[in-house]
Amino acid sequence: MAADALMTRTLDAFLRGLRRATGNPGGGAAGGVVAAIGAALGTMVCNYTPGEPRARERALALDLLGDRLVAGADADAEASERLGAALALPESPDRSPTVFDAATDACAASAALGELALALVRELRTVADLGNRHLMSDLAVAADIAAAGLGAAATNLRGGLELAAAHGDPTALETAHRSLVDALVAARADMRALADRLGEP
Repeated sequence: MAADALMTRTLDAFLRGLRRATGNPGGGAAGGVVAAIGAALGTMVCNYTPGEPRARERALALDLLGDRLVAGADADAEASERLGAALALPESPDRSPTVFDAATDACAASAALGELALALVRELRTVADLGNRHLMSDLAVAADIAAAGLGAAATNLRGGLELAAAHGDPTALETAHRSLVDALVAARADMRALADRLGEP
């Protein structure tokens, strides 16, 4: 992992990194960090629910999930940088295979973040059932944030698949990832609906 891995960056450093034309971090990493913030809010709701034994379990699970999301965002940032470098290569017989390989790695990083975002959805649904009723507005924010993370993973995964198709045979990648894109889009709608419901006065 890079010395300036996302886990050790300040928010200011992360935002400055996003502004650079390097792709490290990029939109996928931003989506992962956003989802990790959603996980942290879910943990907060659990910690405000001391009378429910399951809340402590869910808090621990959300903490772990948040750490995994940040690690996944870091991996995505590195894959994004490699993809950008491949796309910047001059035209040659080797360029398309290099871009295809980099797009394959980028798809894998996006898919990993997508799976983690789906795990966050499952956790937030559970917390919505057992969490402190006075904290439901915070959980609504977490659900909205989770929706953004899901959308980021779906968008990047679709983009990676399209890029791979432009530079090689995408059949295996399509088989591996297309159903995940559909699941992410459906879960995003579900999280938006949950946020609307929980945020009602």
